[in-house]
Amino acid sequence: MTIKERIQKYFREKSAFRITSDMLFYLLILAVLLPFSRKHVATGFNKILMHRPAIINEAMQIKLTDADYEWKLVEMDGTLIPFSAFRGRVVFLSIWATWCPPCRAEMPNIQRLYDEYGDRLVMILASNEEEDRVRQFLNDNGYDLPVYRMVQNPPEVFQTSSIPTTFLITQDGKVTIRKTGAARWDGNFFKSYLDDILE
Repeated sequence: MTIKERIQKYFREKSAFRITSDMLFYLLILAVLLPFSRKHVATGFNKILMHRPAIINEAMQIKLTDADYEWKLVEMDGTLIPFSAFRGRVVFLSIWATWCPPCRAEMPNIQRLYDEYGDRLVMILASNEEEDRVRQFLNDNGYDLPVYRMVQNPPEVFQTSSIPTTFLITQDGKVTIRKTGAARWDGNFFKSYLDDILE
């Protein structure tokens, strides 16, 4: 049987729905394989799979030590900031990168969270990428988030092998959320929790 005959047989025997779903499947595979579309497809899947973050059981929450607060970060303008400057405040700390699809997927809802809570909450998006790359990413996407560069390894409590990893730290220094992967940070569940601890 020739290729032309096989194609004709396929279109005769399959329903319109099956043909459409097969074509979509092959297009998806192709999009994942092509370098220029892979990042966008992966980001889209992460947006679909995002869910709300979970609160750590109180007995399992870690309280930061004085040594944990000795970590230093650098603002985008080059100013060195000790993490201890944020002691006593609620801190949203996300370790991320511009090339990471789950990071890119959750960034719009982090921006919305910042727009709503930025004056009541310390937001730190920490990356070890070059300043120019981060600045370009922010500009290209219209984000005005507070991004910091990591000039030293974070303390053990914040170390992670996966990004994004996001931590929520309360005023008394307890880590009540540690979420790896994309999450819905602007959802009602998380905002309600924030409202409670910010009172």
